[in-house]
Amino acid sequence: MRLSPRCRSRPRLLVDRSGNVMIEFALALPILALLFVGLLDLGRYSLQKSAMLQGARAGAQYGILDYSSDTKVNTTARNASGLTGVTASTSWFCECTSGVTIDCTTGTCAGSVTKKRYVRVSMTKPFDSALTTATLNFSGFGSWTPPTSLSASVTMMVVVP
Repeated sequence: MRLSPRCRSRPRLLVDRSGNVMIEFALALPILALLFVGLLDLGRYSLQKSAMLQGARAGAQYGILDYSSDTKVNTTARNASGLTGVTASTSWFCECTSGVTIDCTTGTCAGSVTKKRYVRVSMTKPFDSALTTATLNFSGFGSWTPPTSLSASVTMMVVVP
């Protein structure tokens, strides 16, 4: 009995696996691309967060030297971050060594306890994720919402002569 040409090629097709690598790569590529974009997004977030912390620190350092103007402290913080779209705010507060927060101008500490003055510089900035702004649901594994804003805050003690 003689095999037709069609039947003779079947064993060869069962042994030939040269297309497997392309199929596996095509299946893995979307997952790898999502991981890569996620890592880039995480890197952008981390760099901007670090720049905002550095800016808030610079603003607070300026505030401990010149606590006469919130505007100068905020401008110093925004400029030191090197980012655009950043808003900065400064707050001043005092507390006794016992930990009780008091008003800086009218408050007094009980006994001979000295009061400490602090400056807090807080910064915020909107963050646009490269992935999405919607919440991603992973069925039984939970959900993830990308950050939509960054914030940083630094508090320093002012030494009043």
